[in-house]
Amino acid sequence: MSEKVAARTREKWVDDVKVIACILVVLGHFFQSMKKASVLPENDLYEWFETTIYYFHVPLFFICSGYLYQKYSKVNSVSSWCKNVAKKALALGVPYLTFSTATWLLKIMFADSVNKQADSLFSTLIVNPSAPYWYLYALFFIFLVTPTFSSLKATAVGLIVGLAAKVLILTGGASIYAVSTVLSYEIWFVLGMSTCALDVQMKARKVQGTILGLLFIILSILIYKAGISGGLTSFVMGLLACVAVILIVVGFEEKFGRGMDFLAKYTMPIFLMHTLFAAPLRSVLLKMGITNAAVHIVLGLSISFAGPIIAVWIMKKTKWLVFFLYPNKFIRKVS
Repeated sequence: MSEKVAARTREKWVDDVKVIACILVVLGHFFQSMKKASVLPENDLYEWFETTIYYFHVPLFFICSGYLYQKYSKVNSVSSWCKNVAKKALALGVPYLTFSTATWLLKIMFADSVNKQADSLFSTLIVNPSAPYWYLYALFFIFLVTPTFSSLKATAVGLIVGLAAKVLILTGGASIYAVSTVLSYEIWFVLGMSTCALDVQMKARKVQGTILGLLFIILSILIYKAGISGGLTSFVMGLLACVAVILIVVGFEEKFGRGMDFLAKYTMPIFLMHTLFAAPLRSVLLKMGITNAAVHIVLGLSISFAGPIIAVWIMKKTKWLVFFLYPNKFIRKVS
């Protein structure tokens, strides 16, 4: 298979896993904001859900990114490293700067009704990235320090380094944000790379995935009720959940319909823009005196998904605006 054909080949399970992770990210941010705005009261169901999804929804993104990086890239020399860094700086840097700045401006404009006041723009972009854009920030630095695996030995070394980084962050970590995020999430990225490099077969494992998923839910409830927390617990639970989700998605791949395929086209825009639509809408509703939780949930979640999708349609119509979402694709198209 030629390189161009391979680049066009989509991994359906990766797309589906990213859709699930994206939905959970949106739900997590949405209900966090609803609670902080006192639209929804705190309760055990919310607290359990919030704690549970944070075990694994972001790790799933890193696993998918690592898998695709290993499958479609070859970074094992100085020249290939330089090309990859330049490519990722553009692909991740443009949307990161664009949407981080847009979010910062919205926080300044709606300063009287946001849940967290904005830091300086420099701090927001460089020192302490805001959610959810810190993922792009962290991913760039992971690309910066991670070559692709060319052999079984390299894969083993990569896994050992990833585990060592995780141990380091669990036992003390680092005060520099870029360093701490790399140490925290390198293991998930190399797990995705290793899944590809070792050609791990996940077909016909839906029974195992379902059992692991049920085990995860039971353990998450027990852990929540017992008040157990900590980095090691989060890592083990995250690993269990990620394996379960991936096996279930692969096992039931044929069952996922057009809805998943449709959302897969807009995972990146939804991830980048959901807060840009949900937060202003919530502020407007509150200013109008509308505090009914059902109204906020229906309208807020609807705009979180529909808003970015409509925005992409408009951006594609204007052609050049799509650069801020997919700069590399835009440059290839116009060149």
